[in-house]
Amino acid sequence: MSARLELREFSLADGDLIREVAANAEPEAIPPGVPSDPERLDDWLAGDQRLPDPEGTAVHLMMLDRSLGRIVGSISVFHADWETRSAEIGYGVRADQRGKGYAPEALAAVTKWALTDGGLQRAWLSTIAENTASQRVAEKAGFRLEGTLRRAGLEDDGLHDLMIYALLDDEV
Repeated sequence: MSARLELREFSLADGDLIREVAANAEPEAIPPGVPSDPERLDDWLAGDQRLPDPEGTAVHLMMLDRSLGRIVGSISVFHADWETRSAEIGYGVRADQRGKGYAPEALAAVTKWALTDGGLQRAWLSTIAENTASQRVAEKAGFRLEGTLRRAGLEDDGLHDLMIYALLDDEV
């Protein structure tokens, strides 16, 4: 699926890997919902929260660098709409691992799977307008800019414009 990354779901056996990321306060490198309290991590790993959505609308994967033996980020497919066969993809990479090509590599691999074996016809992502690094990731993975949603993204510092990128199954 990816040359240097193992892209897979989180499991109970991954507790130490996730604790290391959480201990370094790298929330963008783990999926939403992972508890910051280490005492609750095993419960999260053992529970249904880390599993794909029972309705098949989301899955969260770790980006595990095989040579480093550590999590360098995470990537999720979510908001799946099986009627239109479309889903959003989101990703995050540890601050100390950015700029090394992990995000475009993971995005290209997951998107290729989603648009072939995954049964989707459209994968899309959004990024705030100021996040040019994430826009470069999308473009490197073959996504095309579709447009801007003005003041559609709420961040800690207020509202931001969102740039919408997409890739279709006949474009991979």
